[in-house]
Amino acid sequence: MPWCESCDRFYNPKQLAPDGTCMTCGRFIADPDDDEETPGKAPWHFWILVVALVAYLGWRLVQVVIWAVTGDWPG
Repeated sequence: MPWCESCDRFYNPKQLAPDGTCMTCGRFIADPDDDEETPGKAPWHFWILVVALVAYLGWRLVQVVIWAVTGDWPG
């Protein structure tokens, strides 16, 4: 995220002039094309959470089927 020293402000790349200068003071801040964020990959611990959630919900589905077949409802 570009920072303008003279204005003491962060700028969104879309707020910059097309040549990468500050709209307020005209000072060159950054190339707007370089600062655009690209979506990245999901972190590895997110995928561990997804696998754990699928395993848990799968086991709960098996339990529901067993309870439905045997008629032995908990509680």
